[in-house]
Amino acid sequence: MAKQENHDEFKVRMKQPTTIDRLLELDVAALISEIGRLEDSVERLVRSNQEIWEFLEEDGSDAESNHALVEAREENLVTIETQKERIEMIKWCVARKTRRDGVDNPHYQLSHPHSTSSPAGPIPTISTPEDSMPEASHLSGVGGEAGISL
Repeated sequence: MAKQENHDEFKVRMKQPTTIDRLLELDVAALISEIGRLEDSVERLVRSNQEIWEFLEEDGSDAESNHALVEAREENLVTIETQKERIEMIKWCVARKTRRDGVDNPHYQLSHPHSTSSPAGPIPTISTPEDSMPEASHLSGVGGEAGISL
């Protein structure tokens, strides 16, 4: 069993549909289930973005004629980043809920951040001069997704 740093808080960068305090109220099984759901969602969004990218490369037309696809890809990128951060939030909560005497419970085998901020880094985007990604502070991260909505 590896002793982990004592994290007093997790600093959230993106707007999330829940808070650390609310996540800590949930049982570990619900949190683990949500991690799986979010990981599946991220995987599907990444696959969708790859398909959009391949289509745009093959199509060869200008960005304006494919504006809806470029916009969808940008929205997916923001959602991916938000969901990755939420996964790290939940992992942090599971580790905090299951830690005993400063030692993580090896049963859960979760890798969680070694700092108090999300490790989810920026994701590359397709950019055109007229397109820009909205600021993270204006994003809800909720979209039409199901899951923990507190």
